[in-house]
Amino acid sequence: ERNKTFFDPIKAHHEVRFLDDYWDAAGLGNLDPNYMGMIDTIVASRGRAFAGTWFSTFTGYIVRMRGYHGISMQDVWYGWEKRKTRAHVWPNVTTSVYAFEWPEGWVGIDGDLVPSRDTF
Repeated sequence: ERNKTFFDPIKAHHEVRFLDDYWDAAGLGNLDPNYMGMIDTIVASRGRAFAGTWFSTFTGYIVRMRGYHGISMQDVWYGWEKRKTRAHVWPNVTTSVYAFEWPEGWVGIDGDLVPSRDTF
């Protein structure tokens, strides 16, 4: 969203930062603009919390990266009210496998722990 006033309701309660805040310090003006989407995913994946869009592959990739980093799914929400907290449970994969990321994709993939539906 280029119109930063869109975020004013959030800024009233939280500290909000934009990529523009780091533009000069990170030398982003010299970067190929095709890399901006990749930078967005990296930054979003490392946040304390993340809110994304149900059915979005962009959101799905960010959520998967958060899983690879070991960040809890309890800090992921979706904008669609009906699915807002869907990431807070780890159901069996039976339907809509394309709608969001499943913890089976990252929990225990390094063989360093046994996957548990109690903590993910």
